[in-house]
Amino acid sequence: MTFGQIQGGYQPYVVPDECKLWMDFRLAPPVSGETIKKILNIICADVKESMPGIQTEYLITGDRPYVESNQQSVLLKQLKSAVEQVTGELPEPKVFPGYTDTAVIAGRLGNRECLSYGPGDLKYAHKPDEFVEIKDIERCEKVLTELVKNMVLKKRGV
Repeated sequence: MTFGQIQGGYQPYVVPDECKLWMDFRLAPPVSGETIKKILNIICADVKESMPGIQTEYLITGDRPYVESNQQSVLLKQLKSAVEQVTGELPEPKVFPGYTDTAVIAGRLGNRECLSYGPGDLKYAHKPDEFVEIKDIERCEKVLTELVKNMVLKKRGV
């Protein structure tokens, strides 16, 4: 959980009559969006009970669930096949410990059968000297092109 932004008050030495807080929750099993709602409801109820006159409310503005690994996923099988076709190596899928837009897509579509695949090395991510080798980008382009071709041809029965 990250407190990304806090707004309140109009003067440094005056107790504010209102405060807004934006929080970002990066969910990981077993915590779900429903778990967070329950926690927030408990917190709001505790605040109302312990501080009469205080009003609380919250608004969830995005559903970004964690994306669980499904080894039986059709998309995963097709991606592994494309990687093997392009690189000649059997890929070993791993859990990604960070956050990607995959969670946004999963939340918007209501489909957790999403995957992340891309270039780069995590040891260089978000560092001053972050870089991605061009050959790695080219490999990913070839793999993703192969994945789309295979899935389209398979769907058409070719």
